[in-house]
Amino acid sequence: MLHLLAIAAGMLGLATVTGCATAATVGEYPNQQKVIGKSKAEVLACAGKPVKEQTRNDVVLLQYYREAPILEESQPVGKGSMSTNRHGCWATVVLTDDRVTDVRYRFAPPSMDASNDCEAIFDPCAP
Repeated sequence: MLHLLAIAAGMLGLATVTGCATAATVGEYPNQQKVIGKSKAEVLACAGKPVKEQTRNDVVLLQYYREAPILEESQPVGKGSMSTNRHGCWATVVLTDDRVTDVRYRFAPPSMDASNDCEAIFDPCAP
């Protein structure tokens, strides 16, 4: 009886953990930090044209998006494959007085750490 109770408690705990998706933690990443201090021209030269550019007062925002490669989206299962959730990462570069003061990552979906996708945007920017 005690054995069955322990199994039931374990299954309930597993169901609780997998039942709710929480946002992945966005930390500080190497390429993200290497862009800080660069000029707008330097960022455009290494990261390319952004998806969107906005100017608010004296602040310029460059928004980039990178989605995971297609092959990363499927997992091999036997002789076939099983698709997984599409994911990507939004990177917002904040420029003040023509210098990068901040780079923010936002994962899509928020529950999946897609920092590698954002880091790939800035791979050419890292010396």
